[in-house]
Amino acid sequence: MSRQRLYPFPRLTAGDLDWGDWTIQLNGSQTTISAISEDWDSNSVLTLGTTVRANTHQLSSVGVRNPKLALSVACPSTAFSSGKDVQLQLGQSSMTAEAEVTVEGSLVSQVLTVRAQVIGDDESEPLLRRRIVAEGPTLRLPLDTELDGFPTSSYSFDKQGMPEAPWRLLVSADELEAPFAHSIRLELNEDFAPVRKLISGNPDPHVAHELDAAIVRVLIATAARLSSGNEPQKLPEEVAAEYPDSVAAAAQRASEQYLRLPLSAAVKSYRLAPEKLEYDVAAGTRMLKD
Repeated sequence: MSRQRLYPFPRLTAGDLDWGDWTIQLNGSQTTISAISEDWDSNSVLTLGTTVRANTHQLSSVGVRNPKLALSVACPSTAFSSGKDVQLQLGQSSMTAEAEVTVEGSLVSQVLTVRAQVIGDDESEPLLRRRIVAEGPTLRLPLDTELDGFPTSSYSFDKQGMPEAPWRLLVSADELEAPFAHSIRLELNEDFAPVRKLISGNPDPHVAHELDAAIVRVLIATAARLSSGNEPQKLPEEVAAEYPDSVAAAAQRASEQYLRLPLSAAVKSYRLAPEKLEYDVAAGTRMLKD
């Protein structure tokens, strides 16, 4: 039997409203989710926004007055939260609103969660002033690269008699639930001058992008390998939600940040169309784009 979520008051579904794409501005200039982790710092100012359009008749049928678009942003790392409510404006046959919220970089870190809802005053309960009419999209915005957090070492590959390569990733995980920090190790080759700049904390942009791409590939490939023996009803993103520090969770974050895909879709692409996945990785990590 499929699970059905019930609410105490009537709600509109996602299909009843037309939600706009997220808009992201960094210091007044339009940017993208994948670019934030490289360009953001504590002196930055972020402006996040979206729009909504709702059918007037459908909106009035759920029993609310003064419908508003409510935009909220939260940062778990710093306990920061902020929001803005904007009244929906009546048009010919629909109601629309556009909302933006601005966040000072010094108040947040790591990850922001941005949510959009349509709310209103309940007509039958005067004290219920923020009744949720519809849940909109949720944006998870990484401020720092999500590919950090696992052991890294550097040494001369040549002195160890190893094949020449700028780096290699070692994976010891045998299940999707395995802790990410204990399951993947990055080894950097000090014989390469660009890698030495990376180790010193001053990498050339294209080298950092190439490393991101390598890690994304390994995470997706690892998720594909480990999910092949997983319970058939359990999607990789379900494992990620249940085990937030796992390999599955790291692969899910990388897939969302760089490929704009749920992990199960990235795994499917890896298995059935690896050439498309490679293209998506190159585009998502801005490979060779300084």
